[in-house]
Amino acid sequence: MNNSSPRLKRNRFMLKTAVTACSILFASTLAAQEEPSQLNTVLDIDALYTPLESQPIHGETALNLLNELETKHYSSVSIDDNFSSTVFDSYIDSLDGSKLYFLAEDINRLSGYRYTLDNSLESGSVEPGFEIYNVYYKRILERMIYAVNRVENHIDEMDFTIDESIIIDREDAPYAASLAELDELWRLRIKNSVLSLKLTGDDNEEIKEKLGKRYRNQLSQIAKTNDKDIFQTYMATIATAVDPHTSYFSPRDSENFNMGLSLSLQGIGAQLTTEEEYTKVAELIKGGPAERGSDLQAGDRIIA
Repeated sequence: MNNSSPRLKRNRFMLKTAVTACSILFASTLAAQEEPSQLNTVLDIDALYTPLESQPIHGETALNLLNELETKHYSSVSIDDNFSSTVFDSYIDSLDGSKLYFLAEDINRLSGYRYTLDNSLESGSVEPGFEIYNVYYKRILERMIYAVNRVENHIDEMDFTIDESIIIDREDAPYAASLAELDELWRLRIKNSVLSLKLTGDDNEEIKEKLGKRYRNQLSQIAKTNDKDIFQTYMATIATAVDPHTSYFSPRDSENFNMGLSLSLQGIGAQLTTEEEYTKVAELIKGGPAERGSDLQAGDRIIA
């Protein structure tokens, strides 16, 4: 028996449209940006890594988000230990779902937060979210430095006559037990990337240039991470823990999202307006796709 109401179906339809609009806008933004050229990025973890700290506004915003989720979300929300555990797992997975950066000892140590994130959030603290991210931040910088060094200094030493294999899908793989084990995993990953380029006809110098530039650019972008990036990632994880179709946007991202959403819905024949904190469908344009369909109606609100 299908218990979904027409209203819920319309909300799901609008959500799918919103996600599509956001994806289009994001892709357009990336395309408009000039590819970064940071080939001289320093390869020193001590120079690149500084732990990032939360700001007072982050705690205030987190409290506001919890209040919105508890009082205005259409599904029942309980901010408790079970919720905390879900947030913890989702946060770790969003950062390192392929288990390429964290060590097993990192996860064991950070697991002390598994059942306390709810308490911290309700007291207006996002420090655990920042501490978890800072561990990840340092690990990913270390991996990019390793990758650049491996590509630029050791390609000529690679032996493709020996029998080696690598697990590509690491969702169910364990975390590396040591830095040496993580280095070995990345050695094989990089060797696989080198082999793929060799099969296209590239020689070693061309591969060094391509992969070196790729990893240096990634390193440069990662090194630009700031407290706003961490906060948005953490809050988005919390929102998604309530419902997979719910997320959190920073003010700038929210503005971009609304712009993309507006363009998308106007394109299917819907005029939008703002009502309190919601975007509302003011009317359906006569003869447009939305009017001809039955999923979207005048008066519907974008709730997530």
